[in-house]
Amino acid sequence: MKMMYSGAIDSHGEAFAIILKNFLLKNQDKIEHQLIPNLDYIDPRALNDNGIQIISVSYLGDTRYSLTYQYDWFVFSGCTDTDLKGSDKNKVTFTVLGSGELEFDLSALGH
Repeated sequence: MKMMYSGAIDSHGEAFAIILKNFLLKNQDKIEHQLIPNLDYIDPRALNDNGIQIISVSYLGDTRYSLTYQYDWFVFSGCTDTDLKGSDKNKVTFTVLGSGELEFDLSALGH
C-alpha cells in the first residue's frame, strides 16, 4: 500500500516520526481499512466497523518507520445471544521514499 506525504522531509528520525504520526492521523481514513488484517483468526464472522486508532509512529533507521495501531472487532451471534467483542494491536513497517511516498509493508496482515 502506498500513500503520498505532502510535507517537507528535512531529515529522518524521531522528530520526523512525530510529524508522520500527525500526518497519518489526518489521513487515517485513506489507509485504515487496508490495515485491518483478515479477522478469520477470531471467527469467520468477525467484523470491524470503526477503523483503527493510531497509537504511535517510531523511527527504525534510514528511511524506515513503524506504525502501531489498534482496532476493535465484534462477532454478532443474534440467535444465541453470545456476541463477542474485543480489541487487538498491530504493527506495520513503512518506508519513506525520496519522492515523499509512504510505502507500507502489509505482508504480515494476510492480504
